[in-house]
Amino acid sequence: MTGKNKSKNQRFIGGLVVLAGVSLLPFPVLAQQSPEFAYSEEKWATLRDDKLEFDEIGDLIHEYNNTVLQNHISYQKEKDDTREDLSQDYYDAADNIYSNIQYPDPDDSEYGSRMAAALRSQIQAEQLMEQGDENTEDSETKKLGYDQTEHNLVLQAQELMIDYWNQYYNLDSLRERKNQAEMNYQSEQTRLHAGMSTQAKVLEAREAVSSAEASLFSAESNLQKTKESLCLMLGWAYGADVEIGDLPEPDLASIEAIDVETDILTALDKNYSLKLTGKRLANARTETVKKTLTQTQKNQREAISTNVKDSYTSLILARSNYEQAAKAFELEQSLMDSATRKLQAGTITQNTYQAQQSSYLMAETAVKTQKLDVLKAMVDYRWAVDGLASAS
Repeated sequence: MTGKNKSKNQRFIGGLVVLAGVSLLPFPVLAQQSPEFAYSEEKWATLRDDKLEFDEIGDLIHEYNNTVLQNHISYQKEKDDTREDLSQDYYDAADNIYSNIQYPDPDDSEYGSRMAAALRSQIQAEQLMEQGDENTEDSETKKLGYDQTEHNLVLQAQELMIDYWNQYYNLDSLRERKNQAEMNYQSEQTRLHAGMSTQAKVLEAREAVSSAEASLFSAESNLQKTKESLCLMLGWAYGADVEIGDLPEPDLASIEAIDVETDILTALDKNYSLKLTGKRLANARTETVKKTLTQTQKNQREAISTNVKDSYTSLILARSNYEQAAKAFELEQSLMDSATRKLQAGTITQNTYQAQQSSYLMAETAVKTQKLDVLKAMVDYRWAVDGLASAS
């Protein structure tokens, strides 16, 4: 049994399976959406081990995410529903209310309250009849909505994995700040003993150490929470020992090849919200609903185009920031090399060397996190083109 397979089987508690750490539901052994023959043995093995790879996220969401699994179960019950079927549900509910309305006799001592209750029931039934007339849902709209939800979850998980590594790299900066605070504190103590500082400055330096330690502790805690949230989304049990794999390198060259206008057309063709509106418009039976949905379509097309353009702008900005960070890091590398030679030659103090080392580490963290920002912007842009551009 592989590692992740074991983790997933550990979710059985009292005959129930914990799905994505969210709820307890009675799913069959090793809850997954697809049959075993859907993937090769090798593919299942990689999905079930206890290492998360970025390119596995889509399959893990599809197979093990609680929301996706519940939607799959719901769709099995809804896949044959027509618009007329769903409208009839409203009509049946209205008929049931109508058949149970009892209008009181004017001479009834409680005429006022009973008449008010009857009128409320009548209004409720009329509203249900209206909802039946205006219903535009069917099994196809349900499927589109479920697919949209699944892909949004993939996007969220991808962003969360990027955020995990962003937080991880920022720990280096926080550790360095803590080291610097400790060195400053030691320096102030030495200066105090030499009569060159004051007790107030020593206390201030000690408070800086405590603040740096608190910031580091908080960041480490948040990193663990991010990892836990990510793993739960992808089907691991709470507390599972999961290795978070490396992220792919952003393909900077591909940015130059982007044709925004062509991508906007693709985004309009693939957008789930726009597809849903189109399907609902085709299902509409009243002129009021048709008019509303036609205007919605127009607004959505404009919003999608704007969102793709904005996503592209964010991508270009992220690349520019990364390039600047890379140049700054190159400079810090040169200064660090120089500082190392000077320290060996005895021409600079240890404190000066450590200050340069701190600056170097900060620049190194900056270039790593800026690269992650580029990757995130690329992921966001690609998903905007592939159907998830905001339509509102």
